[in-house]
Amino acid sequence: MAHTGLRTSGVELVAVVAAVAVTVGALLLDPEVQAGRQLPGIATAVVAAGLLVVGGRFDRAGVVAIGVLDVATLAWTSGPIALRPLLAVALFRLVYRGESRSAIWFGSLVATVVAGFGAQVDTEPFWSEWATDAAVLLLPIAAADARRSNLHRRAEAVERQVAERLQAERLSIAYDLHDIVAHSLSAITVRSGIAAHVFDRDPPAAYSALVEINDAGRRSLDELRSLLGLLRSDEAVPLRPLSSATTLGDVVVAAAGHAGNVEVVENGRYPPGEADSTVVTVHRIVHECLVNATRHAGDVPVTVQVRHVDAGVHVTVSNDAPAGTHVVARGTGLGLLAIRERAELLGGTVHAGRTDDGGFTVRAFVPYQLPESRSA
Repeated sequence: MAHTGLRTSGVELVAVVAAVAVTVGALLLDPEVQAGRQLPGIATAVVAAGLLVVGGRFDRAGVVAIGVLDVATLAWTSGPIALRPLLAVALFRLVYRGESRSAIWFGSLVATVVAGFGAQVDTEPFWSEWATDAAVLLLPIAAADARRSNLHRRAEAVERQVAERLQAERLSIAYDLHDIVAHSLSAITVRSGIAAHVFDRDPPAAYSALVEINDAGRRSLDELRSLLGLLRSDEAVPLRPLSSATTLGDVVVAAAGHAGNVEVVENGRYPPGEADSTVVTVHRIVHECLVNATRHAGDVPVTVQVRHVDAGVHVTVSNDAPAGTHVVARGTGLGLLAIRERAELLGGTVHAGRTDDGGFTVRAFVPYQLPESRSA
């Protein structure tokens, strides 16, 4: 995660102001500062602060410049801290924004050299003063490196979580595909047995069975074309059964635990020959929306609307605003990402967002997967 070239942020500006305040306070109040030299020291501090604020694109040059001004201020005023607070802010920002370990080595070199020059100016023993000043200036470098490393780990953890959730959703689709194809193959086996049994004595019945076999086989091929190439599966994971005959009411009960606060409105029905993947996708979307509503809004009224049109199914799931006593769980957006991927896999769309009254609505469209529409 690179921060090079960024302008001064609000947090950095606050840190600069605090560093200037500490420096000015030390110059004005510390008795070791030579009389009459406070104002030039303060002016130098203001110049250094200006470099930090406007020189965000030149962090290394700015660190060197502030280091030089620090040594000059220490020699001129004999103040015990000179511009060290501002130099500490500059070193922290240099390492925090740096893309590589070279920023750490560069900052450490500047800190060590500045501490060495400062120790020569001070009246304390050189080696003791050098070691002390260097250790103090190396602290912001270590803190910035730790902060940057922690942000890297958190970003990588989020990326892994997203990848794992998408992988789990693809596995779920693979499970559904397994059951859909298994159902079709079972129907083909049964119908082929009937056709073979009546082929000689009842040709019309045999012909009808062969037509049904053809339809079932074409539906299975359609499912495979739409899903198989986009899946990643792990053969070590056992396939779980999923009945495509599950009703919408069963989905509501499974997701919400009860149907008391959920109103289901379904207009129309699936056309004959509709692929099972459409039904399963609609049920998955409704299930995920209900689970999310319970997690993020609590026990509030939810409305599920399923409307069939000529081209496909419109699904709308809306919930009221969270109750006043409900602690809203922080969402990751992975659930919506998963159902959006599932819908888009079949050529559909998903749109979600908050409503004006504080509730949440998910609108999805899943097109029908009819064999006739793909026979070409």
